[in-house]
Amino acid sequence: MHKFHFLATMIGTALGLGVVAGMPAAHAASLIPEQEGEIKTNLGCLDPNKCIDTTSLGYTVTSLDYDGAGGYGASRLFVDDRATSNTYQGSGLKVSFGTKDAGTNTGVNEYWLRPVAITESGKLPENGQLEIGRFLFEFTEEMSEITLDFFDVEDIGTGVLLINGKSVDNMMLSAGKNNGIQTLTFYNVKSFEVQLGNAYSSKFPKYGDGVNLSGIKGTPKAVPEAGTTLGLGALAVAGMFGLRQRKKSVLAG
Repeated sequence: MHKFHFLATMIGTALGLGVVAGMPAAHAASLIPEQEGEIKTNLGCLDPNKCIDTTSLGYTVTSLDYDGAGGYGASRLFVDDRATSNTYQGSGLKVSFGTKDAGTNTGVNEYWLRPVAITESGKLPENGQLEIGRFLFEFTEEMSEITLDFFDVEDIGTGVLLINGKSVDNMMLSAGKNNGIQTLTFYNVKSFEVQLGNAYSSKFPKYGDGVNLSGIKGTPKAVPEAGTTLGLGALAVAGMFGLRQRKKSVLAG
């Protein structure tokens, strides 16, 4: 009975060591592509040569209708650095970003997600310079933490609407300063739905309140690697039996 208890304890210890050793280190990493182009969504891309597929970064993006039966439909989403001018053309649309915007100017040499509003009739308000949209981000694995930076929130209407398909409270941002940055952080995330900007702003009734998104930093949940865990456990147990066998040989000699 004593030997059996000892063996069970050693196996438990070995497996425990395997779990610890099999836990990969989790580090927060930016999920914003560091290249300019259009994010591939359910809308596809205007220019297939300037299309960014985020599946390699561990998530996909779905563009949702901005206001249901209102005047705006699903927006397109781009990665933009204000240091350069870019034009995207296709599907009867032409979107141009200059080095200076009418109202929302991010820092130079910084990559920001920039939504482009499209009306239900397929038109581009402000020639593509109205930064509003509603998007669903879905991750291939659960993230223990997500941090979002919002640029130039000047009116109420921007924030996170749902996390993991459920409505959330206290995730809408208050009106801030021109070109200011506000941050939201939330945990245990498989998906989130975010609204950017306010097309019906009372502060800016003619143009709306445009908002860009960046600083998406995610930390995947650390999980044990099954092969490593079992392998280390088996090695530990095998080593224990080898030790017992050597002791027997010594005694026999």
